[in-house]
Amino acid sequence: MKIELLDKTKKKRIIAQIEKFGIKKIPQLLIRTGTERIRAYSGSLSNEEIVSLWSFLPFEGIGLYVAKEITDRHARTAVRLSVDALHLWKNQISENIFILTKEQEAQWFLGKNIELNEEQKKLWENRSDYVAVKSSDENDFIGMGKINGGLIYNYLPKERRRKSQVIS
Repeated sequence: MKIELLDKTKKKRIIAQIEKFGIKKIPQLLIRTGTERIRAYSGSLSNEEIVSLWSFLPFEGIGLYVAKEITDRHARTAVRLSVDALHLWKNQISENIFILTKEQEAQWFLGKNIELNEEQKKLWENRSDYVAVKSSDENDFIGMGKINGGLIYNYLPKERRRKSQVIS
């Protein structure tokens, strides 16, 4: 698998895609692995050392997986942040935040798509975009979703989902 260290221009293009969340600056080095995965690296290796090491010993995972760059069927590019990116850059995220109710949160962790209630529909009507999803107590980001047509589509990875409903 090929890795690509993103230069300033490509990094600015990624930041422009995620500015809708309020993120203005990414201090880490961004690395593209494969065709769409983006990782953030903040270690002590220089760009030259990373490339040199990779040419000697090819590796896929350097840094933290933070985003996926997606091109849809209309050739539009979008960047979907990972759960880890939401936690890494949580102090910068101030926009496009969707807060779930307790009932919606229970369904979210089961991997279900969430139907918006009437109040949420009014707030988010005519919007079709990725949102950072927060828990009902508004303390923590719990994933990324995409609002479209009265639903929020769940992008929570399978390994982070609950197996069944927790009864309390």
